[in-house]
Amino acid sequence: EFYSKALSARKGAIIVSNPKTGEILAMVSKPDFDPNNIAAEWDSMLADTSDDAKLLNRATQGLYPPGSTFKIVTALAYLRDNNNSYQSYKYSCNGRFQNGQDVIKCYHGENHGSLDFVTSFAKSCNSSFANIGLSIKQTTFKDTLDDLLFGAELPLTFAYSKSSAIYTPSTSTSDVMQLSIGQGTTQITPIHLNMITCAIANDGVLMKPYLVKEVKSEEGKVVASFGSESYKNLMTKEETDILTDMMVAVVEKGTASKLKGLSYTAAGKTGSAEFNSESDSHAWFTGFAPADDPEVCVTIIVENAGSGGSYAVPIAKRIFDAYFGVE
Repeated sequence: EFYSKALSARKGAIIVSNPKTGEILAMVSKPDFDPNNIAAEWDSMLADTSDDAKLLNRATQGLYPPGSTFKIVTALAYLRDNNNSYQSYKYSCNGRFQNGQDVIKCYHGENHGSLDFVTSFAKSCNSSFANIGLSIKQTTFKDTLDDLLFGAELPLTFAYSKSSAIYTPSTSTSDVMQLSIGQGTTQITPIHLNMITCAIANDGVLMKPYLVKEVKSEEGKVVASFGSESYKNLMTKEETDILTDMMVAVVEKGTASKLKGLSYTAAGKTGSAEFNSESDSHAWFTGFAPADDPEVCVTIIVENAGSGGSYAVPIAKRIFDAYFGVE
């Protein structure tokens, strides 16, 4: 109930998991329904194909533009393409990046000034990441998408939608720029983003997510139990160490500053994912804590709420605070 209330009356999803085991500690999808009334409401819920559909599990089946949370993926591809010599990257942001007739603008046209690679990530600079994306070899970007299971079957035992991110030799420059910042045709489910985040928190190893720990008989006898099981390495420990430092920078000097200065050190990435021509956006956050020895991973999307830093991060703070017993 605590996790459900965290979204208030907003549509969206929350996933809380243990990155070391794959155990899903909480999964919320809103709008939701009261299971006690499901028989009476079943026909109407089944017929509902609107944005308020209650039978859609947004956490596992909801497909959304990832927005700036996808910069985790772009950053990883860049690291792989540059032998991790990311310290030499420099960019000067004036609020927009132009390549021919194609233009990418920073969120609300913000001018980020002089940036290195880590600060580009921390400040979530769209202009810098469009520039970064165009510098990455197509094969490297494609291999990274494959490694992170885009378009692939996921090791899940419940219904889910496949995420999609496309980069082929025929992908246009304009589409590469959009891909690099998690926009365009790119779509992801919250559970998939949570799994990628968990892999970063677990030295690159993705554990199979599971919902049920054990099944007991009426007499209390355990008749079936389920434990942690590794699925595959999505990235190297060296890569996750760098990504973790970058995600800590998001908290310490970037868009997730509402998580700064607490009794635990969090690591994360925000996203403000535009979903229509009016520049309305979903608010994302994905991250974990403590950064140096992760125990819990949190992924949040709040539909049509605005910026991730303003709307999703405060929800993440309430969840982290509750987990670590912070008053």
